[in-house]
Amino acid sequence: MDALSQSEIDALLSQTKGVEDDEGVAPSSGKEKAVFTYNFRKQKKFNKGDFVLLESIHKRFLRNIEVTLTNVLSAPVMATLAAATELSYSDCMDSFSSPTCIYILALRNSPGKFILEIDPNFAFFVIDKILGGNSREVHVMDRELSLIEERIMHRVVNFLITDLVEAWERVQKLEFDIDAFYAQPDYVQVISNTESVILISMDVRSSDKTLGYINLCIPSGVLEGLLLKYDKSSEKFGREVEQSESDRESLHKQVNNSILPLRVVLGQTKMNVDDLLNLDSGDVIFLHSEAKKPVDVFVGDLSLFKATPVKRNNSIAIKISDVVRINNNTV
Repeated sequence: MDALSQSEIDALLSQTKGVEDDEGVAPSSGKEKAVFTYNFRKQKKFNKGDFVLLESIHKRFLRNIEVTLTNVLSAPVMATLAAATELSYSDCMDSFSSPTCIYILALRNSPGKFILEIDPNFAFFVIDKILGGNSREVHVMDRELSLIEERIMHRVVNFLITDLVEAWERVQKLEFDIDAFYAQPDYVQVISNTESVILISMDVRSSDKTLGYINLCIPSGVLEGLLLKYDKSSEKFGREVEQSESDRESLHKQVNNSILPLRVVLGQTKMNVDDLLNLDSGDVIFLHSEAKKPVDVFVGDLSLFKATPVKRNNSIAIKISDVVRINNNTV
């Protein structure tokens, strides 16, 4: 076999250069194309319109639970939507605290379950208020609920379920049953770890302190079924100022039925414990306030009115004399 000449070698090399470029070898000149990785396990199933709808539904849910919790706790409660995100079921469970309060909510008329997580610190605050406590501080608790505490929270969760059903009624008529309660997220296996879920996180506050959070986890398969028959063009769910007539009527009814604690402070004084223990019927306690000076009337923890003590039909009463202004606004 004859040896190749230099011209034949150059021609062969020029042909192999094009083959190398086709096989993925970067050329010596020209722009390089960017390469992006794609994770097939983390596919996004919901678009921006779906999240607008979900945020609208659960903002209504928040308005409902504000009224419910205010009535149950006899203290003003505010709730805000923190985030609505799509993630895998395993990542969702890893984000839950341990121990915690997890309620599995089973749909009655269709397959599927919601997962409701309540911050244990918020749960203990609720239990303390229901049992007559007057805790002004939120203490960090690192233990599971006792059996009696579980039963108390079970009743509170039933109230929250009613609010959730009402918030969803414009999209789907839902009915829930509490299927199970868990204190450890590691024991909760509702769907496959790789399946995606929508996690809706809500913060709960009272006055100027954060009480805790509430998380609602909805599996993607269940949510797709709920949204399948819903016509998104039939109703606008943007940031609307106007409320529907049903919303106004519902809000008006809830506000009218709200129960708030009302107390009147006639005066204050300081006593040592020994004098307090030795008090007897008929003893007189001197207060650091004038007899004819208006007294403070508190609604919850807010001083909203000034009043004068009076007597009516042989009963002690107060007569509102002034309305307190808060932040330059009349309450």
